[in-house]
Amino acid sequence: MSLQRLNWNQKNYDTLVNLLAGVRPGELAIFDWDNTCIFGDIGEALLRRLTFELAFAIDARAMAATIPDTINDIDHVLIKGMPYPLKKMKNAVFAAYEQLQHEAPAKGREGVDESYRVFTSGLLALNRALEETPGIGCEFAYPWVNLLLQGLSLAEFDRLAKVVIEEELISPLSRHAVSDPQGRWHYEWSNGVRPYPEMKDLAAAWQDRGGTVVVSTASNRQLVEKMIAMTAFPCRRVIGMGLAIAGDHFGHIMEPGLRPNLGAGKVANIRALLEDEPVLVAGDSSNDFEMLSSFTSTRMRLIINRQAGGRIDFLCCRALAGENGYLAQEINPQQGEFKPENNLL
Repeated sequence: MSLQRLNWNQKNYDTLVNLLAGVRPGELAIFDWDNTCIFGDIGEALLRRLTFELAFAIDARAMAATIPDTINDIDHVLIKGMPYPLKKMKNAVFAAYEQLQHEAPAKGREGVDESYRVFTSGLLALNRALEETPGIGCEFAYPWVNLLLQGLSLAEFDRLAKVVIEEELISPLSRHAVSDPQGRWHYEWSNGVRPYPEMKDLAAAWQDRGGTVVVSTASNRQLVEKMIAMTAFPCRRVIGMGLAIAGDHFGHIMEPGLRPNLGAGKVANIRALLEDEPVLVAGDSSNDFEMLSSFTSTRMRLIINRQAGGRIDFLCCRALAGENGYLAQEINPQQGEFKPENNLL
């Protein structure tokens, strides 16, 4: 099969067609998932569902125990750009959750029940704050989100994952926000995820020529596997975050034998689990920087340029300067689509 033009930038399309012409059987392509193969973040969408539906399987004490009062000797998180005591935020969020667990479910509580608003806005804002606080960052926040799944049955997880994926695929792209009723914190997000047809077609063309496609994600592995199955994305394997399994439930520790699957951890896990290095690598953020730049066998690095900032900008600049082996594909964030031309060229 030939690569379809779709909304690829013309230079990117021509370069990828030439790359595909030289693919040899077994050669490896590795793609990040969120914001690379899809527009949006399915892992964060699942966290919102668990939070708004109070669908966690752990109580307030167990949830609070997933976050120490100091992380890497840092005792605060950045809220609205200012340091806020981590312990103080924890106490407020998990006290609200404990109160909710001892209340009878209230119909239509969203927006009117103060404990509900404190907990939902607080947990989601805390996740964002952990990611954005220097010295804590995604290295802590991404595994932490997985720890919140502990105690959940695999069957219930599968049901929730299916519902989230189905709803996000059809939800209009729209902005939403929740706030603490006392004005302490605020969380904003975009509804809707969209598979990029260009990435699905690229994966299919790669495998049609005898190559192998692997997805490496910082989201939960089972969640991404579910979405890959539901969207028929061509892929042989998913490497991602995950909890150890205890019987038919998620356990309370991260899956042994792997590093957290972001940054240098992606590279370490690829080397541990796969025999070959990737020829083609695609990513969108600084969490993909090492995966994009560490392998000597990589002939092409495809950056989905959503202007995420950080180290990924360095690779985008190399691509936009025309350096061989680097491509940058711009997106239209309002439409959740690739742009057929790069405005920065």
